Amino acid sequence: MADVDEPSVGNRRIDRIRDPSFLEGLAELPIEELRARRDECLAEREYLSMLRRLVQGRAEILRAELDARGGDGGLAPLVDRLAQILVDDEHPVTSRGEAVRVAIPDEEVLLARRRVERLVNDVALSDPGSLDDEELAAVIETLAAEEQAVSAARADAIRALDALQEELKRRYRDDPTLALR
Repeated sequence: MADVDEPSVGNRRIDRIRDPSFLEGLAELPIEELRARRDECLAEREYLSMLRRLVQGRAEILRAELDARGGDGGLAPLVDRLAQILVDDEHPVTSRGEAVRVAIPDEEVLLARRRVERLVNDVALSDPGSLDDEELAAVIETLAAEEQAVSAARADAIRALDALQEELKRRYRDDPTLALR
């Protein structure tokens, strides 16, 4: 049965963007359609960026718990170390130097949170101490796989966005008045 919290595969925005027909015949499309597809790619990129940050944050918290178990026991409780765990950002900034132009709707923020919560049951997030080392490592591995899948989808959205932007720039060069409409 399909999950009611997330559109079924094929109906999702990323599925439309990944479909080869999404980028076919760009030169023949009306400019309004190009802009609409560009905006769709921007929205998906922002959603996936937020989702990736959520997954990374959960994984970093759980990784810190697992690492602390291998230490001498001198570390403060996990809750006391949360701020430092989340500040220590191992992930490089992958900004493209663009201002965020698309706000993420509340319903998409909720979908992202639910998606992450489904990956890791509430007990693992609220009390990782209740998991043994093997269970904790398995949860971390699940989150790492999800991060890779989200990053791949984000890269696809960026590739489509780049193709749409190139066509729009070409048209604006050919007819600068289009940029004003």
